[in-house]
Amino acid sequence: RRSSDLDEILAVHGALETLAKIDPRLVQVVEMRYFAGLSDTDIGAALGINERTVRRDWARARLLLADMLGR
Repeated sequence: RRSSDLDEILAVHGALETLAKIDPRLVQVVEMRYFAGLSDTDIGAALGINERTVRRDWARARLLLADMLGR
């Protein structure tokens, strides 16, 4: 069980590294929303973009990460 948890963590890390090569801002949005729990408003303010762009980036990042992780 523990080995599969580690494998999943490594897969997510690798997917985020790949995503950073595609669009670094998408990784920032993922980190701020998923890991830090920030709102779209807070993320937008931190990155200098509007909330609609944050939501669009979040949706794109989720699709790309799901594809990379085979989900």
